[in-house]
Amino acid sequence: MMTRPEIKKRSKELFSISMPMVVEHLAISVMGMISTMLVSSIGEHATSALGMVDSISNLVIAFFAALTTGGTIVVAQYIGRQDLQSAKRAGGQAIVLSALFSIAVFLILIIFPSQILNVLFGDAEADVMAAALTFLIVTSFSFPVLAITQTIFGLLRGSGDTLTPMVISILMNVANLALGFILIGGLNLGFITIPAFGVMGAAIALLAARTLGLAAAIFFIVKKARGVRLNKIRFFKPDMPIQKTIMRLGVPTSFESGLFQAGRLITIVFVASLSTAAMAANTIAGSIINFVNVPGMALATGVMILIGQRVGRGEIHDIKRATLFATALSSLMFFGLCLIMFFVQGPIFGLFNPSDEALGYLPLIFISCLIVTPLIWSTSFVLPAALRATGDVIYPMVVSIISMLALRVAFSYIFAIWMDMGIIGIWLAMYLDWAARSLFFVPRLLSGKWKGKGIAS
Repeated sequence: MMTRPEIKKRSKELFSISMPMVVEHLAISVMGMISTMLVSSIGEHATSALGMVDSISNLVIAFFAALTTGGTIVVAQYIGRQDLQSAKRAGGQAIVLSALFSIAVFLILIIFPSQILNVLFGDAEADVMAAALTFLIVTSFSFPVLAITQTIFGLLRGSGDTLTPMVISILMNVANLALGFILIGGLNLGFITIPAFGVMGAAIALLAARTLGLAAAIFFIVKKARGVRLNKIRFFKPDMPIQKTIMRLGVPTSFESGLFQAGRLITIVFVASLSTAAMAANTIAGSIINFVNVPGMALATGVMILIGQRVGRGEIHDIKRATLFATALSSLMFFGLCLIMFFVQGPIFGLFNPSDEALGYLPLIFISCLIVTPLIWSTSFVLPAALRATGDVIYPMVVSIISMLALRVAFSYIFAIWMDMGIIGIWLAMYLDWAARSLFFVPRLLSGKWKGKGIAS
C-alpha cells in the first residue's frame, strides 16, 4: 500500500511530464472535432470520406511510430544515463530515418491513390469516393512533413521537454482550424473574396498547418532546445549502431501499431459496407471518443518517458510500482471524464449535424464506450507503453497483433456482418480486443520478464 507522501510524489512526477501532453491532446481533440464539424457542413458524404481517409492516415502514421517511439525510448534512456552526446546522435539518426521512410510512403500514396481507395472502399457511394480521393491526394503531401515533426516531438519528449511539442501542436491545430474555416466555406470581406473549396479546402488547410508545425519544430530543435539540440551536421551522418538500436526498439512497436491501424482499417471497410449513415456515425463517435481518450494517451507517453529514464538510471526496482500507479491513475481520470461525457452527449452529437439515421446509431455506441473505457483501456494501452520503455517490445507486439486479428477483426465481421448487429458489433469487437490485451499485459508486468532489454551498455 502506498503512503500519502508517495502518492503525492508520484502524482507530481507523472503530472509534471504528462500535463502538457494532456493539454496538447485536449486541444488537438477539440479542434479535431470542430474540424469534423466544418467538414460535416459540406454533407454526410464528406464526413464519410473524411473517416475513410483518416483510417488510411492513421495506418501511415502508425508506421512512422518506429522512429517516434524508438527515438523517444533511446533518448530517454540516454538522458537517464546523462549521456547527452549519444542522445543527440540518436536524435539525428531518428530524423534521417523518418525522412527517408516517409518519402517512400508518400510516393506510394501519390502514385496509387484511386487504386488504394477502390481496394479498400470499393462499395462506397460515388460522391463519397470522389471526396475521399481529393482528400487523400492532397494530404499525402503532408505525410513526410508530419513524420519528421512527430519524430522531433518524440526526441524532445524523451529528453523531458513535453511543453514545446504541446505549444507547436496547438499552433498547428489552430492554423488548421482557421484555414479550414476559410477554405471549406469561403470568405467574403468585401475587398477580398475567397471561394469555397469544400473538401479540397479541408485538405489544403491540413497540409499548410502541418508544414507550419514542421518549420517551428525544426527551428526549436536546432536553435532553442536545451537538451537534444541538433545544431551540428555530424548528428545526421549515418551511424548504423544507433540506427539499429532505434529500429530494434521502434520497429516492433511500429509493426504493432501498423497492424493495429490496418485492423481498424479493415473494420472501417466493414462499416463502409453498411451505409453512409453508419460510416458518418462511426466517424462522429470516433472523433468524440478521441477526446475522452486524452488522459490515457498523455499518461501512456508520460509513463514511457519516465520508465525509459528509470532504465537509464538503473532504477529497475521501481518500474513495476511506478507503472501500476500510472495505470490506476489513468483509469481514475477516465472514470471522471466518462461520467461527465454521459450527461452532455446529446448536445455534443447535435454539433455534428448528423442525419436522423446516423443519430440513431450514436447513443448506444457512445454509452457502451463510456462504460468500458475506465475499466480496461489503461491496462490495454498505458501499461504496455511502460513495457516498451524497458525495451520489452516484442511481447506487446505479439499480443497486440494476435488480439487485433483474432478478436477485433474477426469478431467485427462476425458481429456486424454475419450476425447482422451492424455498427455496434464493430465496437463490441473492439472491447473484446481491449480485454484480451489486459489479460496478457498485467501478468507480464508482474512477472518481471521485461528486465534486461534496454539499450546496450
